[in-house]
Amino acid sequence: MINKVGVRKAALALASMHPADRRWMLAHMPPAWRPSLNALIGEAQTHVSIDPELLQAALADEHEQFEHDLPTPDILIVLLDRLASHWVARVLVAVVPDHAEIYLATCDKNRGEAIRREMMRLPNPFPTSLAHAMACYLGEAGHAVRSSGAAP
Repeated sequence: MINKVGVRKAALALASMHPADRRWMLAHMPPAWRPSLNALIGEAQTHVSIDPELLQAALADEHEQFEHDLPTPDILIVLLDRLASHWVARVLVAVVPDHAEIYLATCDKNRGEAIRREMMRLPNPFPTSLAHAMACYLGEAGHAVRSSGAAP
């Protein structure tokens, strides 16, 4: 059986097809896949009208870039200093890769090495949803630090 994400993507793609094309595609798939796909196709068709551009984005393997109001480097350093090294590595890889060397230069040797090791272990590409959530966190936390006056 294909994985859950694969089933959902396939169902979205099939739901957007002409019925004759969808029947042909389903007829050429393994019989064990058809019940799951048919159920998801039916659900997709009853709840949503499928926008071709949205479908293309959902099926795309490329990771979309989100626009976020990220904090300035001085506030970013304050925020990153508050996080454990494994979270700092994730934020640096996913949200602000261009700031990684700047931040690592501000760290003591042990913390910097721990962050670098963790950065090397992270998946490439980094999960888009997690990157988006981290960017939202940075934006909100940056606003909070700025408004509280806790930045250097």
